[in-house]
Amino acid sequence: MKRKYNSVFSKIIISVIVFLFTVVSIQYLDTGIAARVMHLLMSSRTLHKITRHIPDILPHLVGVGTILMWIIYIRRSRVKKDDIKSRFLRLAATSLPAAYIFKTFFKFMFGRTNPRTWLIKREPLGFHWFNETLGGSFPSGHMTVFTAFGVAVMIYFPQYRWLVIILLILLGIALIGTDYHFLSDVIAGTYLGTITTYFINYFYENKPINS
Repeated sequence: MKRKYNSVFSKIIISVIVFLFTVVSIQYLDTGIAARVMHLLMSSRTLHKITRHIPDILPHLVGVGTILMWIIYIRRSRVKKDDIKSRFLRLAATSLPAAYIFKTFFKFMFGRTNPRTWLIKREPLGFHWFNETLGGSFPSGHMTVFTAFGVAVMIYFPQYRWLVIILLILLGIALIGTDYHFLSDVIAGTYLGTITTYFINYFYENKPINS
């Protein structure tokens, strides 16, 4: 009972820290970082050209990845293969689309101007509640989805924890470094992806594969 209490308390503390860090980032860090990044990108014709129109293939990755993982999971579950790989597939195949749905809702709800819309198109910066027309930057969808998948990997294959963390950090740097997201967008997306997978894992934890 004490361990469960400590676990809940630690999660609350972490959530409060993330919230405070996000608020500080919105108030004091986001615009300065985004402006400096854009200045760097505009100073190089090559960098500007490469980063100007990066295609968004996230919906396709989520769709294809989810379908493939469910197919593999169903084939394994039919032979009652209740092992780590099957449990990972079930968790990841659920977390991936769930994270995508959550990020879509929150992007619409917050309606935050993205850095490029603000800096290049000179649209007003801020949160336009329940209006995604100005960019829908918050939270970062890529960070949400890839973190959700990465957390599933870390839960069942902890030996890859540091590799996952490094890859997610690099993704966050890439999103900020191309001015497609503010720092706070990345922080919020990381947190949303994490709690999505942990919540789903809690639901699945004691549920057998072939049930």
